[in-house]
Amino acid sequence: MDTDVISLVHALGIFQGLILGVILLFIHRRNKSTFFLGLFLIGFAIEFLPVMLKDFKILENHPGLLLLPISFSWILFPLFFLYVQKISIFAHERVTYRILYPGAISILLLFLLFLLPESTKEYLRGTYLFEIFFVLGISYSLYIVIRINKYVNNHTEEVKNQFATVKNKQLQWTRFFIVFCLVLVGIRIGTLFIKVAPIFELLIACANLILVFSIAISGIIQYNVFSAVQHANLPVKHSTLQKEDSKEKVLDLINRIDEYIIDSAIYSKQDLTVVDISTALSVHPRDVSMAINKHYNKNFNTYINEFRINRAQELLKTDILNNLSIEGLSREVGFHSKASFYSAFKKATGTTPMNYHTEELES
Repeated sequence: MDTDVISLVHALGIFQGLILGVILLFIHRRNKSTFFLGLFLIGFAIEFLPVMLKDFKILENHPGLLLLPISFSWILFPLFFLYVQKISIFAHERVTYRILYPGAISILLLFLLFLLPESTKEYLRGTYLFEIFFVLGISYSLYIVIRINKYVNNHTEEVKNQFATVKNKQLQWTRFFIVFCLVLVGIRIGTLFIKVAPIFELLIACANLILVFSIAISGIIQYNVFSAVQHANLPVKHSTLQKEDSKEKVLDLINRIDEYIIDSAIYSKQDLTVVDISTALSVHPRDVSMAINKHYNKNFNTYINEFRINRAQELLKTDILNNLSIEGLSREVGFHSKASFYSAFKKATGTTPMNYHTEELES
């Protein structure tokens, strides 16, 4: 395979990453926090600049460019972590900028090394200094990846405790891209020690193109997940229910919650949040979610969906589908989409809504 094609794809990937990164830096739409994601894409793209310089034999003609200070292995995932913090339900909490310090120091060290004479840089390249630096950077990135995964887990748990509809709020796509990035990094490490076929190099370059484009699109689509509790006009200033409170106190609140939801049928509200329940009962949202967690061992999302499924089962025992589609039924009981209704219904009953309807009419 012509290596010029691979070089061209590398160059296109760098150009695409820079353009999309700059676009994300300057997007200022409401509920958007794409600044750190833009920096991540720019850094990710520039990481492959030495590969392009080598492909086009630029380093051979300009040895002064050797050891350009553009290795961002220490700072890329910390930037992504800050982006996740900014769009998460915990965005109102203090942002941990200190995780950028090792990356900033690494860039400064690389810049100082770049200013050294060419003979010194050639000597240093003959040592294991840069391999050690790279491995340490990857190790730090893995540590940050673990923190991102834990953070997303906490975010997802809190979202399910506050919202009855969690579509586009769970940030699951961030996990996919983290894994994708790690796989590409692992492959890149492997290519340092094992010579790969040109077709494989081309596939890696194309994968980079797809990754960069997908991250940019996801960043544009993903809105900040604002905390319903943090942005609500709370009926009381502080939560009163404590983890060690008696079962009687928890049961009393649960009975009030159950009774209100059944009487008002508020579960059919598609954008229902725990604040809607707490406002009606004049209690703190944390008390509502804690009572549900303690008594039913369920989050708010699962708890509300059970009311919706129960109502759907009642309706499916009638001839409602003569006048209403499955999608219409899903919205009637409060689900945001047909897909989420199907998923929740099958999980609860072991069958699809249509099968359930048919079986009930035949029995």
